[in-house]
Amino acid sequence: MREKISDWIWNRVGSVLKGPPDGIAQGTGMLRGGDFDVDVCIVTNCAFPGGNAATTLTELETFETAGLKVLIVHCSLKKSRWKWRWLAERYLPYQDRIVSGDEVEAVRCRTVIVRGPRMIMTRAFTRLVAKITPEHAIFVINNSAWNEDRRPIFSWPELHRKVATTGWRSKEVCPTGPLVRAESARDTQMSDVAETLSHRDWPPVLDETAFEFAPRPEMRTPVVIGRHARDHPGKWLEDGTALLEVYPDGDPDIEVCILGGAQTVEAILGTVPSGWTVLPFGLRDVQEYLTSLDVFVYFPSSERQEAFGRTIVEAILSGLPVILPRRFEATFGDLALYSTPSRVRLLIARLAADDGGRLAYVTACRDLAVSLYARPSLLHRLREGGNIPKPALNEDLAAWREGVMKP
Repeated sequence: MREKISDWIWNRVGSVLKGPPDGIAQGTGMLRGGDFDVDVCIVTNCAFPGGNAATTLTELETFETAGLKVLIVHCSLKKSRWKWRWLAERYLPYQDRIVSGDEVEAVRCRTVIVRGPRMIMTRAFTRLVAKITPEHAIFVINNSAWNEDRRPIFSWPELHRKVATTGWRSKEVCPTGPLVRAESARDTQMSDVAETLSHRDWPPVLDETAFEFAPRPEMRTPVVIGRHARDHPGKWLEDGTALLEVYPDGDPDIEVCILGGAQTVEAILGTVPSGWTVLPFGLRDVQEYLTSLDVFVYFPSSERQEAFGRTIVEAILSGLPVILPRRFEATFGDLALYSTPSRVRLLIARLAADDGGRLAYVTACRDLAVSLYARPSLLHRLREGGNIPKPALNEDLAAWREGVMKP
């Protein structure tokens, strides 16, 4: 459809001002406004890259493969109108299923999935609510209410109030995991707001076919460990001594390879360890990178409240044993090994000493992760109201895992 004059004006304004940051582009092929009748409407901020975009597009593809009609409504967080069409680049091939929220006149759907608590709190979303008529609404809370420095991102009491006033009769508020659920309970405990969380979680869905299951037949020294995440203070341990216990430098038995950059490490240690290999995002495909590792080791800041951990599941699907801090157990149960920083190398040595046990363990973890977080589980959640239990392996594999972690 021909570009509207108002869009042309705002695009011209944007062209003479600062353009989108890396990874973001101006959407020029999105749907125009009007009335829409669909099975599933997904409302989210499509300018947010990373896991949010990957999850939204995997949901789109999963629903469409199942024969459902899907619409994505882009609800921008930007106040400047010339930024309202900014999209994360991975959305660009899907613009024929995306409409900007300000263009929508009416949407009727069986299910609306609303993802993003910051977006839910905006006036732009409030305006959208009156235009959408769902049979059922699912509000997905996919991040913590607090930054690592304890600055608020949103307020749980205010979010529960906002959801209650939408006017949609059938609705549920689903955290992405138990850590977010616990945070809601804590933050609303002393307020006058009744917590309205659903009994079930709504974790991200992953395309299991995108990750080749390729565990190492043998773990030989040097064992290659690594992690991929954006280079942000919340993604690294803030204590230098603990950081080097998790990702050692100068240990002939362990090689460290990081995907995503390490400027934060340089700020903490004064330098990036000379023995590390550090790759920026985009230099290497994530699947190719994971295939180069023996063990996935992820220890973010002790102050970081992870809503889920998509990259952790990607590593599990690729056949890697995963070592995490103990607080992740509430989310991932038997799918990971848990440790303090000082015991990471001990767990790696025990994994390397038993290839047969490790291979049986990572195979079972992959199968369990597929059943919980891959595309079929999403359809089960949508159609049957299914919940995601805490991941648990059979008795023998659970015992092997406990043996690796024993004091």
